[in-house]
Amino acid sequence: MIYLENVTKSFGNRELLKINKLEIGDGEKVGIVGKNGAGKTSLINRILSNDENVRISGQAKIGYFSQDLSILDNEATVFQNVMNDTIQSEVTVRNILANLNIKGNDVYKKVGVLSGGERVKVSIAKLLVSDYNVLILDEPTNFLDIPSIEALEKLLREYKGTILLVTHDKTLINNIAQNLLIIEDKNIVEFEGNLEKYQEYKEKKKLVNKANLENDKLLLSMKISEIISKLSIEKDEGKRNELEQIYKELIEKKKDLLL
Repeated sequence: MIYLENVTKSFGNRELLKINKLEIGDGEKVGIVGKNGAGKTSLINRILSNDENVRISGQAKIGYFSQDLSILDNEATVFQNVMNDTIQSEVTVRNILANLNIKGNDVYKKVGVLSGGERVKVSIAKLLVSDYNVLILDEPTNFLDIPSIEALEKLLREYKGTILLVTHDKTLINNIAQNLLIIEDKNIVEFEGNLEKYQEYKEKKKLVNKANLENDKLLLSMKISEIISKLSIEKDEGKRNELEQIYKELIEKKKDLLL
C-alpha cells in the first residue's frame, strides 16, 4: 500500500532520518517506535507529502489522525461530524460512538464544546466509519482515560485495513502492532512481531553480546599471557621489540573491551 525508497529528512545540514527502502503491505498493522525526536512524526509527514520517492497504491485511501484534530468541524454536532462521508449505517456509527462512551444526547453536542478527550474520540470514530483503508494514527491516546484506550484497542483490532500507529502507550502498540518500524540512529529497523517479541529479541541479543564479550576477554587474556611468556625468554632485541608492540596493542584492545 505504501512504498518508500531513498527518502531522507534533514534539518539544515543535519540528517535526521534516512530510509533506503520501506514497504507497508495491505492489511498490515505497524507500530512506529523510537525516542522523542527520533523522527516518528517526520516519517508520517513524508508518507503524506506526495514526495516523488514515496509511492502510494492507487487502492489506498488514507485517513490521518493528527494531534491537532483538524478533521473536525467545531460548529457541527458529534453525529454530523461522524456521519459526514461515512460508508456505514447510522446504527453502526452509533455503536462505534457508544463503544467510545459517547451515547444518548451527547451525540447532538457541538464538537466545539467537547473536552479534549471527547474530541479525540469523535476524530477516531469519524476515521473508522469512513471509506479509508489505511489509517495513520499519531498519538491517538492523548487525553483518553483507560476505558477509552481499551475501547480504542478493541476497535483497532477489529479494523480490517492497514494501520500505522505512533503511540507512547506500550500496551496499545503491543496489542495492535503485528510488525514494528524502529527508528534509531537515524535509520529504520523493521521487525516482524509486536513490542513484546522485540523486547525478548533485544534481551537475547544482549545476552549473546555479553557472552561474546566475555569470550573475547578470555582470548585476549590468553594471548597476553602467551606474549608475556615469550618476552620472558626472548633474547633477540628486535624480536623483543616486536613482542612488546604486540603486547601494547593487546592491552589497548582489552581496555576497549572493559569500557
